Amino acid sequence: MAVNFSNISEKVMRVIQGNGLQPSMFSSQDGKSVADPTEARFFYVKEPNIMVQIDEDSKEIKYHLGEQVDIDNSQVHTIMKSLKNISREYMLDFDIRTFGKHIEPKNYAYKVEQNKEETMADVFEGFDPLEGSSRTSRQTLENVRLIVKHKAPVNEEQRGARSRNISSIFIENADGERFKYPYKHLNGARAMARHVASGGVPSDMVGEAIVEHSSNLSKLKEFMNVVNKQGLVNENNRSIVANVKQKMESIKESIKRIQTAKGYTSFVESMALNEKSEEAEITEETVNDYVAKFTKSTFEESLKDILPLVHRVNEEEMENNRANQVERVKSIIMGKDKKTGENLNRIYFPARQDGYDFDKIKKQYSEPSDKENAAERKMDMIALELDDIAHRVDVDASDDKKRKNKGHDRAAELSNFLSDVAEEIRKNPKGVGKDKIQLAGYLLKLSKVQKEEDAKSADERIDEMLSEAFSRFDLD
Repeated sequence: MAVNFSNISEKVMRVIQGNGLQPSMFSSQDGKSVADPTEARFFYVKEPNIMVQIDEDSKEIKYHLGEQVDIDNSQVHTIMKSLKNISREYMLDFDIRTFGKHIEPKNYAYKVEQNKEETMADVFEGFDPLEGSSRTSRQTLENVRLIVKHKAPVNEEQRGARSRNISSIFIENADGERFKYPYKHLNGARAMARHVASGGVPSDMVGEAIVEHSSNLSKLKEFMNVVNKQGLVNENNRSIVANVKQKMESIKESIKRIQTAKGYTSFVESMALNEKSEEAEITEETVNDYVAKFTKSTFEESLKDILPLVHRVNEEEMENNRANQVERVKSIIMGKDKKTGENLNRIYFPARQDGYDFDKIKKQYSEPSDKENAAERKMDMIALELDDIAHRVDVDASDDKKRKNKGHDRAAELSNFLSDVAEEIRKNPKGVGKDKIQLAGYLLKLSKVQKEEDAKSADERIDEMLSEAFSRFDLD
């Protein structure tokens, strides 16, 4: 599951401030001071002398104490316990260390200067840099060697040139035995090199799992290439596309972690503890449903073999996405441009083109015969309205550059949220959380109003719109 580090940063900030301290915050990208806690990955307090680092690469929260900082100090100890709780909540590692000197932000400056693309040895301990001739690159990890063949001459003056134009990758063990990695996936091959250096072989359970990561990533990339080139994203499939993107990022993160000694150990341990479940057979009807969702005038036949994987990814990510869903929806509604202060996302609800008429659907319901039946009908009406706007919601994202389709992804997030709330209302209306009702109410009213209310904060708009949108429904 993809980890929302912005949420973690916000929680870390609240923990530190809740203990009466005001930290300085720094970005992990350029090491510069930031004002928004969601962008911060380093939190520095001069007195008591502490630094909290959120390390996205190692998926770790690091709590560093300067010299003469007493762990039994009430503030220091309380912060430690809270950070441990956050680590457990998001399944991160927790590391606490005491330094023999006074900590300063400059002590961490080197962290943000690492070139992640070119110098993998700086990020993944043990790997030598890629080097070699114009057509062959080599990289060594302990007694294992990666051999990368290039289909075009390597331009030494171009950054990252030895990571590009790959025609094949081989892994050579200490005995000189060489085998070809089945995919042109350098990070996957590095993960396999870590496995071989640790005494494994490509054909064992761990080796096959690493290859499966590369295989799935290759298939999902092919799927996204076709979808983007053919312009196949629409309101019926955008949530699937968003889930595929999310899974691709998750696979990339996992492969990077396996390349480290610590990450490899965790990967092996997790495989030992969690027995792999058998994949349920996907029916032809399910595949045909996906075909329909990704058909324009003709269906791209090359996708058909990939669709079973897309279905499994979609089902898995749909379940994973329900964690922190409310926070993500709030961030879409309330997101602001850092420079202009204007809304990042314009949320709107175009008319449906599929012939669905919500008003006609409502009339098909019989008049309630008693009070209990009337209450049930109210819930049905709310769920129907939410289903309707879930299908129609769309987003124009002002930060959507280079065809990343951020607007589509955010619309999919809102659509999934609204559909989930509608389903919860049908099953157990009294069990729906207040925060979900607030956000759903805001979006429902926004679908009717479709205009900005100036000079009002996001919180005020939500409260006012919620009150009006749900004034006719008794949720008790």
